[in-house]
Amino acid sequence: MDSVKVVVGRWAKKATEATKKGQEYAGDMWQYLKTGPSIADAAVGRIAQGTKVLAEGGYDKIFRTTFQTIPEERLLKSYACYLSTSAGPVMGLLYISTAKLAFCSDNPLPYKVGDEKKWSYYKVNSLLQLCLISFQYIQLPQRSLMR
Repeated sequence: MDSVKVVVGRWAKKATEATKKGQEYAGDMWQYLKTGPSIADAAVGRIAQGTKVLAEGGYDKIFRTTFQTIPEERLLKSYACYLSTSAGPVMGLLYISTAKLAFCSDNPLPYKVGDEKKWSYYKVNSLLQLCLISFQYIQLPQRSLMR
């Protein structure tokens, strides 16, 4: 009877962990969907992004073809996200590597050169430097307010 209790206890623990992970994933997905201009556009964009990753051979290959990398550089993590710009949110991928923090939009964005309309991917290659510079200007609250 004790062995049954142990097995049921293990199963319950694993079920609890799986439920928690599922809730976190659902919450993250909902946050991602409601950040975009419309939920439908965000959902379709996310599906298209996944298809592109599969077709091009994974996040690492996309990262290496999109940005200049050194041979020793390794991609640590990539995140689907929106980058806030003055023109509104831009959907794309945030890449964290051993050498840089970079962003590239999923789709090319239009811009004007004179009377001509051109298209280009929105890329930011020096996000790590921007984050470090921004952090220098953050004012920490006074100790009396941190209680």
